[in-house]
Amino acid sequence: YKVYGNGDVVVDNAFNPKKAAPELPRFGMQTALPAAYNRMTWNGRGPQENYWDRHTGAAVGVYSLAVEDLVHPYIEPQETGNRTEVRWVALTNADGAGLMAVGMPLLNASAWPFSMADLEENGHDCMVPRRDFNTFNLDLGQTGVGGDDSWGAKPLEKYTMKCQPYQYRFRLTPLRGGEASLPEIAKRVLD
Repeated sequence: YKVYGNGDVVVDNAFNPKKAAPELPRFGMQTALPAAYNRMTWNGRGPQENYWDRHTGAAVGVYSLAVEDLVHPYIEPQETGNRTEVRWVALTNADGAGLMAVGMPLLNASAWPFSMADLEENGHDCMVPRRDFNTFNLDLGQTGVGGDDSWGAKPLEKYTMKCQPYQYRFRLTPLRGGEASLPEIAKRVLD
């Protein structure tokens, strides 16, 4: 972590496995923000959820949705709401205050009104509780969805995150609200 006087933090995350292991479902970082930070705005693929092997139908643009609307109600709770090729992403409250992450160069991003444990511990979507926080995922990537044969097939080899060294960077910027537009802030952060 490299912390700057203006409150920005550059995160440099590296993974260097010591021995062989199974494929990685994802490589990234996760944090929780108060539930009031309930709007995700991003410059990347969307507006629908998309994954490494399911993203060509999602156009690159600037999108904004409530965190609850990012979640797809799969019958069996599972990974949901990912966005790929994200240049920058922000979680904000009604006043525009919040947290922005700028990829150096790109990220996968998602936000949920529950925890990862909530997804794993509940058997049906209607049982997943809504929390007083939002989980904010900032990932280098995830193994693809697979299912090329009506949801039985594993992801193709080229969309699998192998257990190998990975590294990625992003810059976190606090948003105080009432500032310049999010695209202008992201551009300033990268300059």
